[in-house]
Amino acid sequence: MFRNPVHLLWLLPALGLTAGFFWRAAGRRRALTEAMGDPATIARLVPPEGAARRLLKAALQAAGLALIIVALAGPQWGIELVETKAPMRHVVIALDLSTSMLAEDVKPSRLEKAKTELSLLLEELRGNRVGIVAFAGEAAVLCPITMDVDAAKQVLGTMRVDALPRPGTAVSKAIGLAASTLERYPGGKAIVLLTDGEDTAGGPAAVEYAARRAAAAGIQLYPIGIGTPEGEPIPIKGEDGSMSGYKKDLKGNTVISRLGEDALMKAATASGGAYYRASSGEVEVSEIASKVAALEKSEAMLSRSQHYKNRFMFPLALAFIVLLIEMLIPETTRRAAPVRDGIVYNRDGKSERQESLSAS
Repeated sequence: MFRNPVHLLWLLPALGLTAGFFWRAAGRRRALTEAMGDPATIARLVPPEGAARRLLKAALQAAGLALIIVALAGPQWGIELVETKAPMRHVVIALDLSTSMLAEDVKPSRLEKAKTELSLLLEELRGNRVGIVAFAGEAAVLCPITMDVDAAKQVLGTMRVDALPRPGTAVSKAIGLAASTLERYPGGKAIVLLTDGEDTAGGPAAVEYAARRAAAAGIQLYPIGIGTPEGEPIPIKGEDGSMSGYKKDLKGNTVISRLGEDALMKAATASGGAYYRASSGEVEVSEIASKVAALEKSEAMLSRSQHYKNRFMFPLALAFIVLLIEMLIPETTRRAAPVRDGIVYNRDGKSERQESLSAS
């Protein structure tokens, strides 16, 4: 198999040109020899092995050129596992889907405000890996850790207060689930928590304890408080969006849901993070993104795939060896002029009688 098989098309013209140059050079050599004098005399002067060596050198040159072209085509065989990695950080965003998020002390509602903040934050976190946890009385991972911000946004569009079956606000469970999702990843990690802060599962102590456990795993917590300290009744709406009243407690009193900032502040401090209250300009989103950007990056796996191993170095090395051998082979061997019957044939093709050198 070849990575660039189109380069193999150069083999025929390259070998054809090499053969053409060889035969042209041989023809010119014959013409030059004939112009020098008697062919029989020239044949006695020129070593007979010269033509064979020239043919061998031409064959080695052609083989070397062919091997170089094969190397350019990129021969491949054998399978290798290729891992693509990139430095990045890991963030899990936990969104409160309890019924108290329907309160309208921030417009249009706490939930819609939280979803706006979350969407903006996802854009700020492009280039990092993000996940989404939703929680009410229980917590669930709705979007596993991913680099696909657009996929995370699609999940965000489906989130409603009735998405989770168990009522309540288990902030501590959301922090715990987000932390366990992040624990296996190296480098900088953070949890961004969007909630009104009213924990009905274990209270402020449970929230702070969950934050400390996250900090022990190297995870910082950045809560964004959604709502106001003064609070607002929780509207009850039908499927068509019409309001039928407000949520009441067991005594029939209207429930006022207030922003529980104290627990969120303590949790942020315990984890080494920071607390922010949602603002009309969403400036806290940029501030949190800056905090995340300051975290340590780690090599994260983007993809893993199988590829054929590149083997171009083998024909290339063989081409080098073949061409080196060709360079070391001389075209002719220098030798003394031949002697026939006491006659020496000089370079001009003329005969001279060999003088006796015997001592008298």
